Amino acid sequence: MGLKNKKPFLYNKSNLVSVIALVVVFVALCFIPVVYSTYIIYVATLAILYAMLTASYDLLFGYTGQLSFAQAAFFGLGAYCTGILTVNLGINFWLSLPLTVIFALIMAVIIGSPALRLRGAYFAVTTFFLAHFVYLVFLNSRDITGGPLGFRGITRPEPLGPINFNSDVVYYYLVLLAAVLVLLLLYAICHRSELGKRFIAIHEDQDLAESLGINTAFYKVLSFSISAGIAGFTGALFAHFFLLLHPQQFAWFQSEMVVIMTIVGGAGTLIGPVIGAAVVTFVLEFFRYAPEFRFVIWAIALIVILVIEPKGLMGIAKRIGGSIGKLRRAS
Repeated sequence: MGLKNKKPFLYNKSNLVSVIALVVVFVALCFIPVVYSTYIIYVATLAILYAMLTASYDLLFGYTGQLSFAQAAFFGLGAYCTGILTVNLGINFWLSLPLTVIFALIMAVIIGSPALRLRGAYFAVTTFFLAHFVYLVFLNSRDITGGPLGFRGITRPEPLGPINFNSDVVYYYLVLLAAVLVLLLLYAICHRSELGKRFIAIHEDQDLAESLGINTAFYKVLSFSISAGIAGFTGALFAHFFLLLHPQQFAWFQSEMVVIMTIVGGAGTLIGPVIGAAVVTFVLEFFRYAPEFRFVIWAIALIVILVIEPKGLMGIAKRIGGSIGKLRRAS
């Protein structure tokens, strides 16, 4: 299963179009702080954080085929870990960040090694109860997490030379840069490496992958751990953005929202879940002032999207692109 005769990435026309679209989106995101208000910057930062979280989940669900409801648990572990390291132990944020990722990776290996022996719905249900257990730990460990009163005292990262992160605009650019690096890493893993091929093989047919000599147990734990590590990294950035942590931010329904964002965008496409996260975040924020209709409207929109195209927004985009291509060829 070696990487032979690999064509240059831009050789494929669809890849070239995707790159151009991503560059346009990135440039647009760079100009958000210049054009829009502080509130829009806040929502955009939140959307980018959720985009990183869903992209990390897409590695596990979309590419490796493991339905999990524990993503919010690792998101929370990363947030509380960096909070404890920086506030209680006085460790510099830039040192706490890699320590937080390592902690999330270790916890993922400890949890994933036995849990991933299960398959399908059994694994999904196990992760659901795991996420709720972690939430209860956050809620009841008052001396460590602050419990229902919340964890306070978190500040923005220490300055890097002349760059001061106390400004919402500067922190927005930090989160945007982190998201770009995360997406590049995930793209390299999923589309440009032997590792990604093994993940996809497990997703397509685990028994067949085992018969071909792939150690599926090892690679499932590896996918679970990478996904959790990125979730922990995102949680750390979230903590230093929001500055106040509460267990409710990492309850089981947050994991459910991550799954929904991924499905809405289009699982197994990497860019789809990112779009799904942005759309869901902005839609829910838009209807924040009508809470009685907020989730009703969203539920209707979700059903409509999935009825039209089960592969989500990326599936709809491909349909539109295919129709345009047919019209051009016909003319």
